[in-house]
Amino acid sequence: MKRTVAKGFLWVAGTMALIRAARYLAFLVLGGVLAPTDFGRFAAIYIVVSGLALFQGFGLGHALICRRECVDESCDTVFLLSAALGTVFFVLAWAGAPLVETFFAEGGLVAPFRLCALFVLIRALQTVPARLFDKGLKFQKRFLPAFVGSVIYASLAISLALRGAGVWALVAGEVAAAAGETITYWVLSPWRPRFRFRWDIARQDLSFGWIVLGGTMAIFLFQAADRVTISRILGTHHLGLYVFVLTLGALPANYIMRAFNTVLLPSYASPGVEAGKQRELYFRALSYAGALAILFLVGVLGLGGYFLEAAYGQKWLGAVSAFYVLAFLGVFRSFSALSEDLMVAVGKPSLFRRINWVRLAVAAAGVWFGATRAGITGVAVVMLAATVIACVLGWVVVGKLTGASVRDFATSLRGPLVGGAVAAGAAVLVVRTLPSPPGLVAFAVGGSLISAVFFVSWLAADKGARVECARLLGRGADGGGGGSEVA
Repeated sequence: MKRTVAKGFLWVAGTMALIRAARYLAFLVLGGVLAPTDFGRFAAIYIVVSGLALFQGFGLGHALICRRECVDESCDTVFLLSAALGTVFFVLAWAGAPLVETFFAEGGLVAPFRLCALFVLIRALQTVPARLFDKGLKFQKRFLPAFVGSVIYASLAISLALRGAGVWALVAGEVAAAAGETITYWVLSPWRPRFRFRWDIARQDLSFGWIVLGGTMAIFLFQAADRVTISRILGTHHLGLYVFVLTLGALPANYIMRAFNTVLLPSYASPGVEAGKQRELYFRALSYAGALAILFLVGVLGLGGYFLEAAYGQKWLGAVSAFYVLAFLGVFRSFSALSEDLMVAVGKPSLFRRINWVRLAVAAAGVWFGATRAGITGVAVVMLAATVIACVLGWVVVGKLTGASVRDFATSLRGPLVGGAVAAGAAVLVVRTLPSPPGLVAFAVGGSLISAVFFVSWLAADKGARVECARLLGRGADGGGGGSEVA
């Protein structure tokens, strides 16, 4: 199981890196073609659409992964429930489109919102085949659907943006990508619905899903609080600035959450994985997540402003300060996601829900003040503070669930922190040598040097990581001397 999890993560992380790179590069290209207002208008639309998609999902995917009995019947029941909920919420979105335009006080949102609402229905149809791959630990099966979706998004969104489509480029890209991804899942999956529906299973899955939904709904409201506040107080131009650097700064959180969530939740819930193994998996994952997130943070603090100016000139420089703050948010959001997965897997989704409601309360109490006093940077600071509080609470809960101590957390993060400290010193030296005006080649060289210094320092400080890398690369390391056995 340990080797399966480690190799599964490497497969998911590696393929996801390629997939997310396509999306990320497309986003960077779009940042040079579209105006901040286009990003802001899409963000306003997507706030509502993602909320509808959340309610449509209702935590049923998590319920299916964690179910150990009557799986076949649950698959059929969940499929019918998801399809029905997806249809209902799509119809509601279509009818309520004028209200969205009125709420954001932004004209021209009705038509693109109605197109974007198709996302809710399309994603509902992929719930069962996608989650069955996760449940069976067949992580390689997720590569092709995600790859197809990324290619469709990049090609369609960029081509439409170059033709002056504005917000329509972003909307059409998302909907087409979801459709391509869903179709690919169905082509790959051997499962086919038999249109059976059992009310007893539906009640069980909905009850479990309702508890998970409480936490994920708090996450959604937290993510919506900053964007709604900015759009209402500062307008869609500032919302576009904020969303652009938020997307850049949240890269480690999005990447780590998707990669680890894909592997860890079904692994935690697999038969034979008891508390001791769950604890070991968690702390090794925390170390890896910390390494990726801290490296990205050092890179943003050292080269973030340089990159924005080199790639876009003055276009996005008004969001540089917020960018730095949101890079910290990405780190702590990554850590929170790992804790949340463990809570759900051990049957404590109510704890996950409570923590996220605390985070939402902190954000809601301060985000308006932050926007009025310091613009998008003030909003970013408030959101970071709320995320740090949630992260610490998550660590406290994990400690109680697993019997872990503060020393266990410190040991897990020691290697990434050492690597980050050394890389930060290297970043200071690199920044002093960068040419002016900024250039992308110089940025790439500087970023590569900082990354190399980080990985060498991290592996030198973390013997467990060295042992696991050697094992996974087939070098026959014996793993003695206290190395972890997660690999």
